[in-house]
Amino acid sequence: MNTILLQKTYGLYSQLTKHIAQFPKFDRYSLGLKLDKSCLLLLEQIITAEQTAPVLKDKALLEASVKAEIIKIFLRLAMEQKLIKETNYFAWSAMLIEIGKMIGGWKKSLRVQT
Repeated sequence: MNTILLQKTYGLYSQLTKHIAQFPKFDRYSLGLKLDKSCLLLLEQIITAEQTAPVLKDKALLEASVKAEIIKIFLRLAMEQKLIKETNYFAWSAMLIEIGKMIGGWKKSLRVQT
């Protein structure tokens, strides 16, 4: 794993998938699947941003930022539906806030370079 951002996102995904597997069947294949897919897409966008030319990084980082926000909403829904504990919600939200800040910092550094 190349960056701390990728490591943190990977860690978030690893923790989430363990809990999604415990969702009731209906929720696992609706909200759980959306959560899982969104986390995977976030990972893909971060890897894409790492591997692409500087002019294309901004688009990948924007998409990663949007995915992080979507995951926050899905986590809130999961908590409100009592699929995850509040403690997990707050821990994962904090991780997503940190991931979002790192993405934002990366985007800002790209603007300074150009």
